[in-house]
Amino acid sequence: MRTLLRETGQIIRFNLKNLLLFFIGYRLTAAAVYLRLLSAGMRFSLDRAGYGYLTLENAGKVFLSPWTIPVVLVLSGTGLFFLMTEAGGLVAAYSAAVYSLRLSGLQIFTQGLQSAIQQVRRKNFGLFAVALADFLLMNLVYLYRALTHIKPVDFVIEEMAGRPGIWGAVALAVCACVAAVIPAYFAFHQCMADQKFYRDARAGSVEMLKGRWLGTIVRVVFPQLLVIGAAWALYRFLLVLMAVFTVFFVKRELQLSFLIRASSWTEWIVMAAAGMGASLIFFADLTVQYYKYGESQIGRKHFFYTGEALVSRKNGLAVLAVSGLIGGLGLIDGALNGTFLSSSVVVQTEITAHRGSSASAPENTMAAIEAAVEEMADWAEIDVQETGDGVVVLCHDTSLRRVAGIKSNIKDLTFEEIKEVDVGSWFGEEFAGERIPALAEVMEYAKGRLNLNIELKYSGMNSMLPEKVQQLVAEYGMEDQCVISCTNLNYLRRVKRADPRIKTGYIIPAAYGDYYMDEDVDVISIRSGFVTKGLVRAAHEAGKSVHAWTVNEKLELERMRVLMVDNVITDMPVLAREILYREEVTESLLEYLKLIFQ
Repeated sequence: MRTLLRETGQIIRFNLKNLLLFFIGYRLTAAAVYLRLLSAGMRFSLDRAGYGYLTLENAGKVFLSPWTIPVVLVLSGTGLFFLMTEAGGLVAAYSAAVYSLRLSGLQIFTQGLQSAIQQVRRKNFGLFAVALADFLLMNLVYLYRALTHIKPVDFVIEEMAGRPGIWGAVALAVCACVAAVIPAYFAFHQCMADQKFYRDARAGSVEMLKGRWLGTIVRVVFPQLLVIGAAWALYRFLLVLMAVFTVFFVKRELQLSFLIRASSWTEWIVMAAAGMGASLIFFADLTVQYYKYGESQIGRKHFFYTGEALVSRKNGLAVLAVSGLIGGLGLIDGALNGTFLSSSVVVQTEITAHRGSSASAPENTMAAIEAAVEEMADWAEIDVQETGDGVVVLCHDTSLRRVAGIKSNIKDLTFEEIKEVDVGSWFGEEFAGERIPALAEVMEYAKGRLNLNIELKYSGMNSMLPEKVQQLVAEYGMEDQCVISCTNLNYLRRVKRADPRIKTGYIIPAAYGDYYMDEDVDVISIRSGFVTKGLVRAAHEAGKSVHAWTVNEKLELERMRVLMVDNVITDMPVLAREILYREEVTESLLEYLKLIFQ
């Protein structure tokens, strides 16, 4: 085993810089492009099936829709091609290293792309299946962790995990996959380096494995276990570092919420790094074995595609630059504007700060919005209406009596007059001079920082408020970062007619009627006391998400988590995060470090 690690380490180190350049750049680009395609495919499938969200209850109908099947086939084929390009690049890079040749990051990419195209032309579709199986086996642990954070898959996993014998069945299934994949273990090099068809490559792989089956399985499994162990240790180490940082540099009231959020991001990053490490090690060891066992039978191999080059050296850099630009822009756009995928396949129960963080700052002000960001809320719920000169501003009441002590109504003042009104002093002296902001100002600040649930205050059928808010959402490119809510269904229908992409939320005071069946409604916003398991199930069956308001008590927050509502609207987002996302390990570690450093 020591020899295994030494040889594998040598072939990785030989061209490590260019390998990492290719691998990190390619995965980031491929991930950005594929997530955009996945998001578009999800939007198309849900729209054709008549749903706004993917839920456990409607998943079967969505995936069996005649429109979904071709989308799944296209996305699956694209994903497999991306995997094959990566595998082809690694095979080329490691095969070159065997003969002390270094490939640049660009060469690795172009060799991988040409190899993937060649496998399609040769109809080596069996190799694509092997690539998928290998990817799933190498990333089994990381995929499991990722899927437990995604609805509705997490519901299925949680339910299945509690059934007797399920883990034994999973272990048998994994062993069966390994047994199916191992005979084609050397097929990558046989097809890509030796230009063979898959059937012949698999037969050649079986021949090379004679007398080496057990040793090969050990060589496959042992390094992957080391990677998993290293990832676990790295995550724990980083968790301790973050906890120390939290104790010293984060406000006491935000410490647990901050550590919960930071540990989640760290876990995703560590899993991504571990997945890349697993692939690098797998293909490195595969190459070592292939040339070691095959040398006496096959002799020196050529590993470059000998046909006409798909991408010349002259324009190869341009291809790489363009793909990198596309990937970078995709990642930036997803971070700033969100994606349909993230808004329709919700990650656990999300948290909305009611009227901004209204327990920490004056409601519906920039101070409240900024506090919501500081307190790590996922969303901010805000109320909007029009001034006398048609500017959309934030305010819950039609009158300024409660928040400013004056009798004037919002609709009777111009925006310039509104800007002179102090709506902060009533909350506290430190907020004296706080003003009513325009919705445009809030959106400019929130873009890329905070999702917005924009409640339209009903002001008559002649008001253009629905269209004005829709236009602002489109102007700032925040269609996937906003929900427009209202107690008036006609307002929501007008929003949908103007832009069907925008999510709409129907605010109802009590749970009666078939309100969740309306096609112009995506979100059911309801008082938490009326939320029941049956209501959540019915809404999810109709493809709607459930937002519960206004949830400020610990027991009620726990009840919402158990009922699996999609979003809680609360005046205290810090408390909500601590209750909804509490992890015993994180909380215990923070308390332990607090005692040490007191």
